[in-house]
Amino acid sequence: AHAGARPTHAHHEVAALMIPRFFPGTSDEEFQVNQPQTLVSVNPGDVLTLACNMSALSPEGPVLWFKSTGPGQQLIYSFNGSHFPRVTPVENTMVDQTDYSIRIRDVLPEDAGTYYCVKLRVGHPDMEFFSGPGTIVYVNGATHMFHVQQTEMSQTVSTGESIILSCSVPDTLPNGPVLWFKGTGPNRKLIYNFKQGHFPRVKEIGDTNKPGNTDFSIRIHEISLADAGTYYCVKFIKGKATEEYQSGQGTQVLAEKSGNLKQFFPFLAGNKQLCCSRFFKQASYDYEGNKVEKKSR
Repeated sequence: AHAGARPTHAHHEVAALMIPRFFPGTSDEEFQVNQPQTLVSVNPGDVLTLACNMSALSPEGPVLWFKSTGPGQQLIYSFNGSHFPRVTPVENTMVDQTDYSIRIRDVLPEDAGTYYCVKLRVGHPDMEFFSGPGTIVYVNGATHMFHVQQTEMSQTVSTGESIILSCSVPDTLPNGPVLWFKGTGPNRKLIYNFKQGHFPRVKEIGDTNKPGNTDFSIRIHEISLADAGTYYCVKFIKGKATEEYQSGQGTQVLAEKSGNLKQFFPFLAGNKQLCCSRFFKQASYDYEGNKVEKKSR
């Protein structure tokens, strides 16, 4: 499109927000939207300040604040004079910079989320987006909305059976893939990638292609003794394959031979030897099902 052309349609889809777009000016310098705060913690009822600035030589177009990305995106503020209850601009212009910071008063638990300062460039047929990296807002009392959740600390499964490892990843976290690993550190083993790869014994439980999906649980079939270990559901940041954003607490998997006593009496897992005279009057057994000779009294 040539200069001065009006956009044929101005759309506010969020799918493009996280794609870096640079202003094609005469300078080689990249135009950037700066959000210096990575994370802000606030109490309910407080005033929340979200910082955003960009160079004065910015492309023509409005600046907007959004909460979240994808289908659930919300417009939080527009610097076009519209009225947004609870939200006001900071108006603190710096030299050679334009400040687009905002304040949100009377913070509510549902204000928790990731906020993006976005510059829209007009004069382009498809309306270009320039987005800041996002600021994560924690509202005390609503922090469960920002944690990768693995509900089971441990599970016991018999060989040959299948096991479900549950994981919930809130959509308030930044965009990026979710992977399952066994173990930690550089030698950890990739168990499942929801986007690519072939994992014959592993199936996903939730529909990860569904907008707003938070279920990243998996099922592992045909368990063997070698599958024993601790499994972690890990969230990464989009475009930074090696940068781990957050991990679940881990689920320890205890793999037992089919038919041993531990699977029937998991509440006794803390004892190396259990005396089963209450259940079997003739003998005691260890966890491998081996008979233990009784000591004479």
